[in-house]
Amino acid sequence: MGSVAAFANAFAAGASLFVAVALIGLGALSDPQQLAALAISNPMPLIVQDLLKFVSAAAASVLIVVLWKRLRDAAPTMLRVATGFGFLAVGLLLANAVLSLFAISQAANFSANDAATANSLNGIIGLVGLAVIVTNGVWYLLVNWAALKSGRLPRGLCWLGVVVGAASLVPFLALGVLVLGAAWALWLGIFLWRAK
Repeated sequence: MGSVAAFANAFAAGASLFVAVALIGLGALSDPQQLAALAISNPMPLIVQDLLKFVSAAAASVLIVVLWKRLRDAAPTMLRVATGFGFLAVGLLLANAVLSLFAISQAANFSANDAATANSLNGIIGLVGLAVIVTNGVWYLLVNWAALKSGRLPRGLCWLGVVVGAASLVPFLALGVLVLGAAWALWLGIFLWRAK
């Protein structure tokens, strides 16, 4: 189960990166005006991006439980805290996806009638997105540190997870975190698959 969730998480991260860069565009991601125009004229890439967040949340939930079970004896307190941050990140990711889907569905109304509400909602979605990255980064740091100390996961995988966690604490590295997180999940999936 853990290997399938890890592979699903790697897929969701890779697909999200592709959608963000190739279909939405980096310019639109950093410009609320372009993002609003895209939501009105061609919302499908934004909808796909949000649906991938649901896939990622489901896969992450399974991974949080699998890694908690694998590591809880080695560092029980650290794993309780890590699990809390992991599920907080999942909840925030789901909130981000729901708010974003709502904003997409209302984009034409917001642009025509209430630009201030649209800007506020876009700001909230952005802040929740940053909170997802940071809380998930804390989870990566704690889980991989516990795994490193216990030797229950490969050392290289743990160090990659520590790097992902540390990079998550620097907001402008978000796309890099997505790439590294996909690599980490793929490596974890391979390890868990072989460990069966």
